[in-house]
Amino acid sequence: MPQFKNIEILGRILRTTISVISRRTSDAYANVIIGNAIKDLAKKYDFLNLVKIQGTQYTEVYDIIKIDTEINNIDLKKIGKAASEFLEKITGSMGKNAGYYFLREIKERFPFEYEETIKGIGVDLDFLQLKFLTELKQVSRLQINNSDLLRNLTKVLFDILDKDFGRDTSFKTLSELAGRLSTEYEILKYVKINDIRSAQGVDIVTIDSDVNNADPSRVGAAIQRVIQELNNYYADKSSLNFIEKLKDRLNSDFIFQLEKIGINLDVVQLKKELVVKHVMIALVDVLSQSSNPSFSIMIVNNVLKKFQEKFEFLDKIKIDSEQFSKGTDGIIVSPDIEAVNSSELGRGIQKVVEDLITSLGDEAGENFVEIFKKRLGKAYVLRIEEMGVNLHMIELKRNLTW
Repeated sequence: MPQFKNIEILGRILRTTISVISRRTSDAYANVIIGNAIKDLAKKYDFLNLVKIQGTQYTEVYDIIKIDTEINNIDLKKIGKAASEFLEKITGSMGKNAGYYFLREIKERFPFEYEETIKGIGVDLDFLQLKFLTELKQVSRLQINNSDLLRNLTKVLFDILDKDFGRDTSFKTLSELAGRLSTEYEILKYVKINDIRSAQGVDIVTIDSDVNNADPSRVGAAIQRVIQELNNYYADKSSLNFIEKLKDRLNSDFIFQLEKIGINLDVVQLKKELVVKHVMIALVDVLSQSSNPSFSIMIVNNVLKKFQEKFEFLDKIKIDSEQFSKGTDGIIVSPDIEAVNSSELGRGIQKVVEDLITSLGDEAGENFVEIFKKRLGKAYVLRIEEMGVNLHMIELKRNLTW
């Protein structure tokens, strides 16, 4: 694992925090929030006086974050404790909706090696997120049944589509979607999209009360698929970010209910390019446990070439052995990968994983899938499974073969 200096660790945390906050507000607001938090925590951790946050008017000349190199002499555990309290303080100050996603975005933007490093000094992003969610759930006891959840969400989806594409498109899109997917998700047969273009005083959606007797996980699976389809629709029709629009319209209580039934909005919006890059990194890392990185990279690149005739899009993917240590920057993926059908991309990924496992001996391949899933991370595992990659089936095939 790479060794980073205190100034690098703290600098990375602060710059990433500013970047995440700026995306939803502004650079000036982010700088003020971060500066105030550092100043407040400096009363407890005096070494934070070595940190200065420059105003945005200086960004053309100076680095926004100024940290005196003396900070490298501070005990690393103290740095970790201060950084953990800093992130917790920032999260709590942002309100329920913004704070809910803050730590997720921080985690997503952190390179794997940095996340492992800060976790080793006491900055556990997963724990901080769980703590924040637990505290919010204790405050909010709102319960939503299946019919209310479907009704409220459908109205939000209709409203988003209406504002961006008009009422005709909203009605036709949701009606077609509910009808088409009802053959796969019977729960959607309880949902009727009403044509409010010609009828006055009618609700946008009618939900059969029998839906409340259904397993919430089935409702969640159907909703996740609907959201994924609409996200793809937006990707084809406009440059607007559907998931961000949806997040902005849902309060944290409602989002908690969605998560309880298995809906993960962050998984939906993970771009294919980013998913492919993390899959490649995870495959090389797992193979490197029984070989060296250079040989592992060669193996994965060879497997990609092997299946290019069957899956032409695989020629858009290549691992650069000289740049691999830089994380996702070392994985070359053409932007054209976004145009590849998700299920087709999933089949390609599955075939690559299966072939790699088959090429390994009994001992090396025994726990490959388990280690791969752990290295890839839950969000990315959910995303590739959504694409049709069946890791459980790969394990079953391996067991039958061996």
